[in-house]
Formats: sequence, structure tokens, C-alpha cells
Amino acid sequence: MRTGIFALCSVVWMSLIFYLSSIPGDELGPDILIVNLIKKTGHVIIFGVLAALYLSTFQGRKTLVDTRSVLFLLSLFLTVLYAVSDEYHQTFTPGRHSSGYDVIIDACGAVTLLGLLFTLEIRRNTVTARVSKMAKGASRKTPKSANAVW
Repeated sequence: MRTGIFALCSVVWMSLIFYLSSIPGDELGPDILIVNLIKKTGHVIIFGVLAALYLSTFQGRKTLVDTRSVLFLLSLFLTVLYAVSDEYHQTFTPGRHSSGYDVIIDACGAVTLLGLLFTLEIRRNTVTARVSKMAKGASRKTPKSANAVW
């Protein structure tokens, strides 16, 4: 069920990207630094979220290779593949053009968010292991007064 929800969210998010790529160039605002900065930041965020949605979809499934790093790389690969197809789609939109630079920015967004998620997962696993180790150690050590017979 969880996998299906994230897969559906991924498709909806890809549809949003497709819609945004269909907006003609003259409707995107003037070609000035601040507008371009906002557009490029949008690329980073939108494709970072797509990568996270892919990852969430895969983590809910049993796969042939169930290592986290493979799932992260698969999510990155699919995100970059969609970024390339998005740039190709823009060649058919009036006033828009394809840019390898945008694919790199999209990949940077995916790498950034996946890296953040990977780091958070490692930290969570480390903290969980430490707490578990402390709990096991505490249960083995009983004070002598607890063993005394009244």
C-alpha cells in the first residue's frame, strides 16, 4: 500500500514537472538574474523531491538488491533520466530550449536531497544502535541490592 501511494505521488510530481515544462518561454518572466536564480532553485527543489519520491517508492518494496546505496543510486539514475526527457520535451515548447546545464542542476538537486536523506538514515541507525546497546548493557547489570533476599 505504501509503495503504491509513493508511486502515485511520483507520477503526480512528474506530471507537475511536465506541466511546468509546457509553459511557453515568454510567460516565464524576464531574463534577469533574480528570475533566473528563482528558476534554477526551482529545478533543484523539484528534482530533489522527485528523487526522494522515487526512493520512498523503492524502500517500500522487496527488490532483488535491497541495499540502501543501490536504491539511492537507482533513484538518482531515474531522476536524471527524467530530467533529460524533460529537457527534450522543452524543445517542443515555444520560447524554450534544451539545456544540459539544467540537467546538471536537476542532478545536483537530486544528489543533495538524496545525500541528506542518506546522512539522516545513517545517523538514525547509529543512534538506534547506541540506544539498543545501552539498553542491553543496562538490563544485564543489576544492582546487588536488587538480588538481596528480604
